[in-house]
Amino acid sequence: MMFLLLQRRQIGLHLTNYMQTITRKFLVKHVPDITGKNHWVLHRFYIYRKNGIVIRVQSNGDMFELERKSGTSDLIRNSEKIVITKEEFESIGKIAQDFITRDSYLISDDFHIVLHVYHGRFEGLVRVEVEFQSIEQAKKFIPFQWMGNEITSSPLAKDEMLLDLTDDKFRKLL
Repeated sequence: MMFLLLQRRQIGLHLTNYMQTITRKFLVKHVPDITGKNHWVLHRFYIYRKNGIVIRVQSNGDMFELERKSGTSDLIRNSEKIVITKEEFESIGKIAQDFITRDSYLISDDFHIVLHVYHGRFEGLVRVEVEFQSIEQAKKFIPFQWMGNEITSSPLAKDEMLLDLTDDKFRKLL
Protein backbone atom coordinates (compact mmCIF):
# COMPACT_ATOMS: atom_id res chain seq x y z
CA MET A 1 0.00 0.00 0.00
CA MET A 2 2.66 2.55 1.02
CA PHE A 3 4.76 1.60 -2.00
CA LEU A 4 1.83 2.35 -4.31
CA LEU A 5 1.26 5.73 -2.69
CA LEU A 6 4.91 6.67 -2.98
CA GLN A 7 5.01 5.39 -6.55
CA ARG A 8 2.06 7.66 -7.36
CA ARG A 9 4.01 10.54 -5.87
CA GLN A 10 7.04 9.84 -8.05
CA ILE A 11 5.07 9.90 -11.27
CA GLY A 12 3.03 12.92 -10.20
CA LEU A 13 -0.44 11.43 -10.05
CA HIS A 14 -2.86 13.05 -7.63
CA LEU A 15 -0.25 15.55 -6.44
CA THR A 16 -2.36 18.35 -5.06
CA ASN A 17 0.44 20.75 -4.27
CA TYR A 18 3.95 21.46 -3.20
CA MET A 19 4.26 24.58 -1.15
CA GLN A 20 6.29 26.47 1.34
CA THR A 21 4.50 28.11 4.24
CA ILE A 22 5.59 30.97 6.45
CA THR A 23 3.59 30.72 9.66
CA ARG A 24 3.53 32.29 13.10
CA LYS A 25 1.54 30.57 15.85
CA PHE A 26 -0.06 31.95 18.99
CA LEU A 27 -2.05 30.71 21.96
CA VAL A 28 -5.56 32.16 22.18
CA LYS A 29 -6.55 34.35 25.14
CA HIS A 30 -10.21 34.25 24.21
CA VAL A 31 -11.88 32.71 21.17
CA PRO A 32 -13.11 35.34 18.71
CA ASP A 33 -16.61 35.11 17.25
CA ILE A 34 -16.63 31.99 15.07
CA THR A 35 -20.29 32.25 14.07
CA GLY A 36 -20.58 31.49 10.36
CA LYS A 37 -16.87 30.80 9.96
CA ASN A 38 -15.75 27.94 7.72
CA HIS A 39 -15.31 24.92 10.05
CA TRP A 40 -13.78 21.48 9.54
CA VAL A 41 -12.63 18.59 11.69
CA LEU A 42 -9.12 17.35 11.07
CA HIS A 43 -8.07 13.78 11.85
CA ARG A 44 -4.33 13.29 11.44
CA PHE A 45 -2.37 10.02 11.70
CA TYR A 46 1.44 9.98 11.85
CA ILE A 47 3.52 7.41 10.01
CA TYR A 48 7.01 8.91 10.40
CA ARG A 49 8.46 11.69 12.60
CA LYS A 50 12.25 11.94 12.56
CA ASN A 51 15.07 14.31 11.60
CA GLY A 52 12.73 17.21 10.87
CA ILE A 53 10.64 15.16 8.43
CA VAL A 54 7.02 14.22 9.05
CA ILE A 55 4.90 11.85 6.98
CA ARG A 56 1.23 11.76 7.86
CA VAL A 57 -2.24 11.15 6.50
CA GLN A 58 -5.11 13.45 7.26
CA SER A 59 -8.76 13.96 6.57
CA ASN A 60 -10.28 17.39 6.11
CA GLY A 61 -13.96 16.64 5.77
CA ASP A 62 -14.26 14.44 2.69
CA MET A 63 -10.71 15.18 1.46
CA PHE A 64 -7.97 12.69 2.31
CA GLU A 65 -4.24 13.38 1.90
CA LEU A 66 -0.83 11.88 2.37
CA GLU A 67 1.54 14.69 3.37
CA ARG A 68 5.28 15.00 3.75
CA LYS A 69 6.48 18.04 5.70
CA SER A 70 9.99 19.23 6.31
CA GLY A 71 11.13 22.31 8.12
CA THR A 72 13.84 24.75 7.26
CA SER A 73 13.08 26.71 10.46
CA ASP A 74 10.30 27.12 13.01
CA LEU A 75 8.81 29.80 10.74
CA ILE A 76 9.22 28.13 7.32
CA ARG A 77 8.12 24.61 6.33
CA ASN A 78 7.86 22.73 3.04
CA SER A 79 4.88 20.54 2.29
CA GLU A 80 3.99 18.00 -0.40
CA LYS A 81 0.48 16.57 -0.51
CA ILE A 82 -1.04 13.70 -2.45
CA VAL A 83 -4.78 13.08 -2.58
CA ILE A 84 -5.63 9.58 -1.38
CA THR A 85 -8.88 7.65 -1.05
CA LYS A 86 -10.87 7.21 2.13
CA GLU A 87 -9.93 3.52 2.09
CA GLU A 88 -6.21 4.36 1.88
CA PHE A 89 -6.61 6.86 4.72
CA GLU A 90 -8.37 4.32 6.93
CA SER A 91 -5.83 1.57 6.16
CA ILE A 92 -2.86 3.78 6.94
CA GLY A 93 -4.62 5.10 10.05
CA LYS A 94 -4.72 1.55 11.44
CA ILE A 95 -0.92 1.25 11.35
CA ALA A 96 -0.12 4.82 12.37
CA GLN A 97 2.00 5.51 15.43
CA ASP A 98 0.06 8.51 16.76
CA PHE A 99 -2.93 10.70 15.97
CA ILE A 100 -4.39 14.13 16.64
CA THR A 101 -7.95 15.41 16.29
CA ARG A 102 -8.89 19.06 16.21
CA ASP A 103 -11.58 21.46 15.04
CA SER A 104 -10.38 24.22 12.75
CA TYR A 105 -12.02 27.53 11.85
CA LEU A 106 -10.97 29.88 9.06
CA ILE A 107 -11.01 33.25 10.81
CA SER A 108 -9.67 35.39 7.96
CA ASP A 109 -8.33 35.03 4.43
CA ASP A 110 -6.39 38.33 4.66
CA PHE A 111 -3.46 36.67 6.44
CA HIS A 112 -5.00 33.18 6.28
CA ILE A 113 -5.75 32.94 9.98
CA VAL A 114 -6.92 29.55 11.26
CA LEU A 115 -8.05 28.78 14.81
CA HIS A 116 -7.44 25.22 16.08
CA VAL A 117 -9.28 23.66 19.04
CA TYR A 118 -7.70 20.37 20.14
CA HIS A 119 -9.46 17.29 21.50
CA GLY A 120 -8.49 14.11 23.32
CA ARG A 121 -5.09 14.11 24.97
CA PHE A 122 -4.53 17.78 24.03
CA GLU A 123 -7.89 19.09 25.22
CA GLY A 124 -7.48 22.67 26.38
CA LEU A 125 -5.04 23.70 23.66
CA VAL A 126 -6.47 26.45 21.49
CA ARG A 127 -4.01 28.02 19.10
CA VAL A 128 -4.09 30.18 16.03
CA GLU A 129 -1.89 29.99 12.93
CA VAL A 130 -1.25 33.02 10.76
CA GLU A 131 0.26 32.40 7.31
CA PHE A 132 2.21 35.06 5.44
CA GLN A 133 3.45 35.72 1.91
CA SER A 134 6.93 36.75 3.09
CA ILE A 135 9.22 36.71 6.10
CA GLU A 136 9.08 40.51 6.15
CA GLN A 137 5.29 40.41 6.39
CA ALA A 138 5.52 37.85 9.21
CA LYS A 139 7.96 40.02 11.16
CA LYS A 140 5.73 43.12 10.81
CA PHE A 141 2.54 41.36 11.92
CA ILE A 142 1.02 42.68 15.15
CA PRO A 143 -1.13 40.02 16.86
CA PHE A 144 -4.80 40.78 17.44
CA GLN A 145 -5.92 41.41 21.02
CA TRP A 146 -7.55 37.99 21.31
CA MET A 147 -4.23 36.30 20.53
CA GLY A 148 -2.00 35.28 23.43
CA ASN A 149 1.68 34.40 23.68
CA GLU A 150 3.55 33.48 20.52
CA ILE A 151 4.44 29.78 20.44
CA THR A 152 6.06 29.51 16.99
CA SER A 153 9.24 28.03 18.52
CA SER A 154 7.45 25.97 21.19
CA PRO A 155 6.50 22.29 21.07
CA LEU A 156 2.89 23.56 21.25
CA ALA A 157 3.31 24.95 17.73
CA LYS A 158 3.62 21.69 15.80
CA ASP A 159 1.28 18.73 16.08
CA GLU A 160 4.11 16.23 15.68
CA MET A 161 5.99 17.83 18.60
CA LEU A 162 2.90 17.71 20.81
CA LEU A 163 2.93 13.95 20.48
CA ASP A 164 6.34 13.76 22.21
CA LEU A 165 5.20 15.71 25.28
CA THR A 166 4.30 13.99 28.53
CA ASP A 167 0.96 15.02 29.99
CA ASP A 168 2.79 16.97 32.72
CA LYS A 169 5.02 18.81 30.25
CA PHE A 170 2.01 19.61 28.04
CA ARG A 171 0.10 21.12 30.99
CA LYS A 172 3.15 23.19 32.04
CA LEU A 173 3.59 24.60 28.54
CA LEU A 174 -0.11 25.33 28.25
